[in-house]
Amino acid sequence: MAPLRSADRGRRKRSAARSLPAMSGPLYFPSRGPRSRGDPRVEAELRRRIRAKGCITFAEFMEVALYLPGGGYYEGHVEIGPAGDFLTSPETHPIFGALLARLALQMWRALESPRRFAVVEYGAGTGSLCRQILETAPQLDADFASALDYWIVERSAFLRAMQQAKLPDLLARVRWDDPSDGVEPADGCVLANEVVDALPVHRLAVESEGLRELHVGLAADRYLELRGPLSRPELQAYLSASGVPPPEGSVVEINLAARDWLRDVSGRLRRGYVIAIDFGGETGEILRSATPRGGLKCFYRHGWTEDPFDRPGLQDLTAPVDFTFLRAVGEELGLVPSAAVPQGKMLVALGLREALARLDADDLRAEERQRNRNAIEALGAPGALGGHRVLIQRKQAPEVRAEMTEGREEIRFPLSPRAAMAWPE
Repeated sequence: MAPLRSADRGRRKRSAARSLPAMSGPLYFPSRGPRSRGDPRVEAELRRRIRAKGCITFAEFMEVALYLPGGGYYEGHVEIGPAGDFLTSPETHPIFGALLARLALQMWRALESPRRFAVVEYGAGTGSLCRQILETAPQLDADFASALDYWIVERSAFLRAMQQAKLPDLLARVRWDDPSDGVEPADGCVLANEVVDALPVHRLAVESEGLRELHVGLAADRYLELRGPLSRPELQAYLSASGVPPPEGSVVEINLAARDWLRDVSGRLRRGYVIAIDFGGETGEILRSATPRGGLKCFYRHGWTEDPFDRPGLQDLTAPVDFTFLRAVGEELGLVPSAAVPQGKMLVALGLREALARLDADDLRAEERQRNRNAIEALGAPGALGGHRVLIQRKQAPEVRAEMTEGREEIRFPLSPRAAMAWPE
């Protein structure tokens, strides 16, 4: 999950403790001090794999650290919300889901109001977005609410259990799927809010002699980076197709897993739309702005950490999403690009300013009003969550515009719970 961005990471160079065949330096120990231990199951699995192979790609390291059953970050340690590791838009303010419900309504109408309309949410976190959409839908259109089938696609058994515990009153209205489950394609829309940035990435170093991939090895029971040959030909093909050479000395992240994810997404739609919301940019801007530190972010307790090898399994790892790549892969799969806008612009079109105006009309204490205002404004602010990008793709479906519609669907905009929330100031 991508958090609100703050400080950047540092890194310093040290000499290699040992080398492996076909590997080379310089090697990095990004940590400035002793590393904290991670989840013991993750640590054991990483060491087993590295000792068996000599080294592993960073993508494999990230896959284990985030998704190892029973031990990975998203499999037992993730905490979302003001008291956790990061905030996403649904946890920032419930108006986010209310406005996306309005967009889903427009998509349902664009498909000529089918009798069944699936909202398929990938990586549903705490289940907040699901609740917001299902509770708002009846306010918008009773027929739309009756047509809704809500599916959550969640690979983490830990998060599935958390979602079901937080949605006890909605269990009859929500279906949970594993990404590997086979399903019949449906009419509807797919939602993916801060999902793609947490897929495992390969990391490549741009050297004067060419590209080298960053692998992970062990020295004296300590993780270190090793530079070696590219593990997959698609990595070179990705950069060649971009036509944008990254600066020499920089490190870039390539998310090949996004192709498999989008293939699964496309297979779930007969007709409809894909809404992907994340932090990132276009291929050119990501590659041209690449630095020696790369774009990888490590997040723990609402703060950036410096070292991806610190606390494996206990901290989040994310990388900027390449929306050019998502569009290109989507077109290969029959998904036509429909819109690409900042989150803030989309939410304003759907009624974010009206939500702010509502605060002044409601009978709220000054502190309650200000906390709600701060949260709603963060959803639209370019320097906060409003700077996330929204890519809408369509499959066998007409264009749809994200805008407020005339008529009866005035939303009774939800507010943050008055007594319970302690939003960061």
